[in-house]
Amino acid sequence: MPLAISIAPDEMTRRLARIGVDCPFTTSMTAPQVPADLADKTIRIFSFPVPPVNAALTLANLRRCAGIDPARQPSFFDHEWYANEPFMNEPCPPGWRFLAMDVLPESINQPWGELWRPPLAVEVVLMLFLHFLGTGEQLLSRKHTWCRDSASLGRRVTVGAFGRNGVFLSAHPPGYSSRGLGTASGGCPPVPPC
Repeated sequence: MPLAISIAPDEMTRRLARIGVDCPFTTSMTAPQVPADLADKTIRIFSFPVPPVNAALTLANLRRCAGIDPARQPSFFDHEWYANEPFMNEPCPPGWRFLAMDVLPESINQPWGELWRPPLAVEVVLMLFLHFLGTGEQLLSRKHTWCRDSASLGRRVTVGAFGRNGVFLSAHPPGYSSRGLGTASGGCPPVPPC
């Protein structure tokens, strides 16, 4: 049985306001049950809601609000490669998100693929920031997770190494593998809004 940590809409709004992100909820969103494909795993699951009005929940806006100052966490590691990538401006889809709080052991050192249904990069960054803003714990401090997002040159986005320099966004060819790279998804599709 997984350890599930779930934050309510008002708590998400409060946490994101600490870094200057406006995230209003106009409708009630009750947390659903942990999806069946995660319920039998012994992992920590983090769930959070995304409101229908989600324009502020892009990586570009999160980076603008959180900043790149490593003395002020959470932040982004400043790197120019991703500045003009289209995935930076894609909002997180509305509904509930369930993500593993670490990479799944069976996914480590595997190339990118659909086997574990990688999350979107914005979903991972939201999980990292929301958890940090509530607990001070930096998840994925020594690992990266594959993401569904595509980057230039046919690469796939990875997110992780969230430490004293902020969160890293990287990109690798789909055939790349590393013992520090897996996926932080439980294989569940996003749960639609209530």
